[in-house]
Amino acid sequence: MMKRLISVIVAAVFLVCFTGGSALARHNKKHQKKPVYYLSLGTSLAAGVQADPETGESVITDVSYPGILAQMLGQDIQKIRHANLGCPGETGETLIYGGICDYDEGSQLDQALQFLHSHGKFTGLITIDLGANDVLQCVEGTDIDQPCLNVVLSELSADLAYILTTLREAAPDTPIVGMNYYNPLSVYWFQDPTIAQYTVGLQLWINTVLESVYAAYDIPVADVADAFMSYDLTTDENSNTIPDSIELLCGWTWMCSHQNIHANEIGYTVIAEEFYAVLPVIPVSGPPRKNRQ
Repeated sequence: MMKRLISVIVAAVFLVCFTGGSALARHNKKHQKKPVYYLSLGTSLAAGVQADPETGESVITDVSYPGILAQMLGQDIQKIRHANLGCPGETGETLIYGGICDYDEGSQLDQALQFLHSHGKFTGLITIDLGANDVLQCVEGTDIDQPCLNVVLSELSADLAYILTTLREAAPDTPIVGMNYYNPLSVYWFQDPTIAQYTVGLQLWINTVLESVYAAYDIPVADVADAFMSYDLTTDENSNTIPDSIELLCGWTWMCSHQNIHANEIGYTVIAEEFYAVLPVIPVSGPPRKNRQ
């Protein structure tokens, strides 16, 4: 686990210091003629929300997993252009109909459709994270309303399917990549390991719903849950009585220090790496990007 943490920190420093250098190019970039647009959709994670180090209050920062992923793509694609429409607090319903963030077109989905109408021919990638805020409506501290979850997950499944159908109709040739979630509620391990184990089961259920919808559309999923070891409260390689997954949660999010569910810069780098690992071929007007699968 410590080796994994150190490697991620090194990767984050590497990105900050060296991204964009010509030595990282996998193609002869001079042959690329047109820009390639990357459109990111989703919630506060897409928007780059973190905790204020002093107050713990959620604030939008200039560090997000789509931003880091765009830097990674810049190693392969010279003229990458990133448009981030992520909205803190967005649910499946509000992404479709609006009501939380201000968009000229009324909702995040409609804004995305407008973007694709203008740039769809040159849009090489769409990423999306969705579902966390839907589920958190059913959570109050350690109290989890399971009947509420039954309803919410059914609605989320339908909303996500509608969103993916709409995006596919607007940009049928543009790859889409989704993600599953890490489990911030496992922090309750410090209070009661039994509660933490219960949240692991719920997290597996939630991610299974998301993954089944993405699978129905042949959309790859960034396995963030696996990177965070979210389903494992047993492994303790450090033999310090704290599960490795809890140490990762504390190291990669603000949950343990400020009770804030959002990732920190290291965590956002981990999420970006998981997206990068499952990227399909991104179409460019020049030498194509190598398939990493």
